[in-house]
Amino acid sequence: MSRVLVTGGAGFIGSHLVEALLRGGYQVTVADDLSQGRKSYVPKAASFRKIDVRTAAFRDLIKDIRPEYVCHLAAQRSAVNSRINPGRDADINIIGTVNALVAAAQPGLKKFLFVSSAAVYGLARDLPTPEQAELQLSSPYAVSKYAAEQYVNYYDSSGQLPAVIVRLSNVYGPRQDASSEGGVVAKFAAALVAGSSLTIEGRGEQTRDFLYVTDAAQGLMAALLTGRGLYNLATTQEISIRELAVKMGEVAGTVPHVSYLPLRPDDISRSALSPAKASRDLGWRAETPLTDGLRQTLKWYKELS
Repeated sequence: MSRVLVTGGAGFIGSHLVEALLRGGYQVTVADDLSQGRKSYVPKAASFRKIDVRTAAFRDLIKDIRPEYVCHLAAQRSAVNSRINPGRDADINIIGTVNALVAAAQPGLKKFLFVSSAAVYGLARDLPTPEQAELQLSSPYAVSKYAAEQYVNYYDSSGQLPAVIVRLSNVYGPRQDASSEGGVVAKFAAALVAGSSLTIEGRGEQTRDFLYVTDAAQGLMAALLTGRGLYNLATTQEISIRELAVKMGEVAGTVPHVSYLPLRPDDISRSALSPAKASRDLGWRAETPLTDGLRQTLKWYKELS
């Protein structure tokens, strides 16, 4: 049974990846400091260690369990917070990744998976955006994720470990925190369940490409096992935030009241990634229609309440 270590495995996306790996018959250890994740999200079949990836304890964990695969999802994920405290953002996203790479570069490692973000593309000229598109690093968060990618590329190209990088579009689904910066689906779901207004920044004309979390987990697993290099995981299907509010109201069987706030000046007006390379190389494609994913997300929030 192959051993897999997942950093950030108690988080929203990480916990779904852990479930997918367990279903695939892998022996999974989760390393998470629980600064954002929840221990309750970690399946009982996985081992759990409360550890910060920046510490010597994490390096000791690698030596102890000798994983064949490392999936690095632990990160600071807020662009807003990265502007407030860019030093902390760099410490977690860059230094944390470097420490994970140093620790993972051991004999027997088959693959290091680094999970990056669509944020590195910024306001892209080409939509859907391919991996080779020019980057627009519009926040310290985007800078730190791209810098971490370059460290991963260095370790791979120098022969220290085999690696793959995945840039995710806007992932949504059960366990997403409604207070998270990019979690508009979660925010809308929580508001609908509570009978509150849906809050939209600007006129709601900005678009996003929403990827259901179990599809993301399957794509990450495919990249881990068969990928090398850089891949986007996305649906290519843009929907505006205003249209999303209407669709979620329809799924919930209600006409939601919507309130509007000023648009953040640095907000990205359009975002949609091309998953063509992942489809070609990994045989992966998003399977969950948006309506079905929204229904499952609303169901989870209703059960949570």
